[in-house]
Amino acid sequence: MLAEAPRDRVVVLSPHPDDAVWSLGSGLAPWAGGREIVLLSLFAGDAPAGLARARAPEQRWRCFSTPGQRRAEDRRAAAVLGYGCSNLEATDGALRLDQNAGFVHASLQSLFLDSAPASWPAPQPALVAALQGFLRPQDVVCAPLAIGGHVDHCLTHRLARELPNRVYFYSEFPYAEQWSQQALQGHVRALGLQLQARDIACSWPAWREAALCYRSQVLMLFATQGRFLQALQRHCRVQGDTAFCRIWSTRAM
Repeated sequence: MLAEAPRDRVVVLSPHPDDAVWSLGSGLAPWAGGREIVLLSLFAGDAPAGLARARAPEQRWRCFSTPGQRRAEDRRAAAVLGYGCSNLEATDGALRLDQNAGFVHASLQSLFLDSAPASWPAPQPALVAALQGFLRPQDVVCAPLAIGGHVDHCLTHRLARELPNRVYFYSEFPYAEQWSQQALQGHVRALGLQLQARDIACSWPAWREAALCYRSQVLMLFATQGRFLQALQRHCRVQGDTAFCRIWSTRAM
């Protein structure tokens, strides 16, 4: 658990609505030491031009619901858990357009980057400024490890590493489910990090209720609620009504 410091916040960097809640669930509250918890989605901004182009049948994979609908799901999940919720209004990688109004990422596969952090793109200066403007000096940040290499997760991780704030990390569901422990350890080494993990016991019913608020993504990625819950139960190692949230630190917690 973090030391008591109620005037500070825990700001969880979520590449998209769903990433933070699916990955960390109700485990943030017992860990935060009385701090306000804020879910901050980075790539959840409106993208009218990208949405218009994504209506073509061959582009439907880009968007199962609108950014506005996903932000509404995020607000409902945050309310279930008693967290705050905000976003930086950057565009989802699947909907980003280049200067010629073409998609920056031509295919689903191109959204996923090489595992070598040196090859990851740098965040746009406007996004860096927006994040710095949102954070307070004493905020504690919890950021993704970029498991799976989705470009938006990689950008979020890079942003976090450049902050002066104290930063903790989480492994992202569902990507982490596809990795062995050996692969995860290799990824952490490639990031240049030496991490210690802590498991926090928390409420499985609350985690489940909040996670199911992201209905659009449950259906898009898992097809059924049952399949989603089976995978989520494995991720948070459910025992009865208790789940376990894992948070990584570069020092002892």
